[in-house]
Amino acid sequence: MDRTGSSRRGTRRVPSVIGRRRSNRKDVLLGARRNRRRPQIASRRSPDTAPTPISPLENPSQQMPVVSVIRPTSDRPQLPSVQQAATEPIFLPTLFNDRGGLIVPAPLFGSHDLLVRQNVLADQDGLGRVQDQADLDGMRTRRMLVALPASEALRIDDRLPANRRFCRPWTAQFLATLARSFYARFGTPLQVNSAVRTVEFQHRLQRTNGNAAPAEGDTASPHLTGQAVDIAKRGLSLTEIAWLRGYMLPLIEESRVDVEEEFQQSCFHISVYRRYLPPETAPQRYAISARSTPPLAVAVPQP
Repeated sequence: MDRTGSSRRGTRRVPSVIGRRRSNRKDVLLGARRNRRRPQIASRRSPDTAPTPISPLENPSQQMPVVSVIRPTSDRPQLPSVQQAATEPIFLPTLFNDRGGLIVPAPLFGSHDLLVRQNVLADQDGLGRVQDQADLDGMRTRRMLVALPASEALRIDDRLPANRRFCRPWTAQFLATLARSFYARFGTPLQVNSAVRTVEFQHRLQRTNGNAAPAEGDTASPHLTGQAVDIAKRGLSLTEIAWLRGYMLPLIEESRVDVEEEFQQSCFHISVYRRYLPPETAPQRYAISARSTPPLAVAVPQP
């Protein structure tokens, strides 16, 4: 073995301890020289160049400044207006049961007592009977009668004269809400066949229509008050008729409307009362639960 620590017989040479010490000392000297050069490189920057800020994440010892956050305060939620609350449907009926059968509520038959009730509630609301055309025009001027809310969802029978296409404001609101809900469900409009009538016209109608209600008395036609309208049934499917019955049943239970389903004239006669419009202080109503299924309903299997 020679001084370098390698064997003459083998080709592999093993570095000596002295060689390793010299190599480590050389690395230390090179590292010191590099550290001395770094400040010189930093000094070559332009004096106008701002030093790069150190991120707080890189320097944990630096504390982040506390910034106050002011959240905008909103007013308390206001109750909906009368018009907004009235435009929300109280109940959207369920058409089918769990087995897929169509739920058809029983027909909404009229009666003598129901006709008397419509007149009694009209008197409680302080509604007078429209006597003639001059009386009707005066009520229109005072906004006691408003135009029927004709739209894409609500049509008016072409045979209805223009001077009788009016009703009470709450009746117009009921029609607009009903027609919009029906149109959203079926994509077809409803049609109004009759609205306000005058006592003078009702007398003439009695002479030509034996089923017409009288113009005076406890069973006078509710159309004379402007609160009643007739919605056509002709052309409606059984599903659409079932939906209309189911829509109006909760309103009947709350005494907001009364409905007589006529089969000879094929229409829904609907009296809408002033209480249909909720008071301004009333909270918003929501759809009733599915457990409140209209009574006397018949499930018809779909073909």
